[in-house]
Amino acid sequence: VYAERAQAMGDALRKDLGDAIAFVQPQGGLFVWARLTGAGGKVNDGNVFAKRAIEKGVAFVPGTPFFCAHPDHATLRLSFATADEARIREGVARLGRALI
Repeated sequence: VYAERAQAMGDALRKDLGDAIAFVQPQGGLFVWARLTGAGGKVNDGNVFAKRAIEKGVAFVPGTPFFCAHPDHATLRLSFATADEARIREGVARLGRALI
C-alpha cells in the first residue's frame, strides 16, 4: 500500500511541481523529503510555501525543524502514509497551485 502511495506522490510531484522541487523517490518509509529549487522564479522557502499551501487547503511540514543547526529553508517533508492515491494526487495538485 505504501509503495503505491509513494509512487503516486512521486509521479504527482514530477507532474505538478516539475523542476521547482527536487527529491529522491522513496524506497520505503512514509515521507518524501524534498527541496524547493526556486526554478522559474517559484517559491524556494518551505515556510513561505507552507503558508501558501494552507491557503489552498493542504498542509505539510517545512524541513527547518528537522535540522539541529543551519536549517535549509528550502526543505519540506511530505507524508503519503494516511491519504489514498486520489487524495495524494489532489493534494499535490493544490501544492502546484500554491507555488505561484
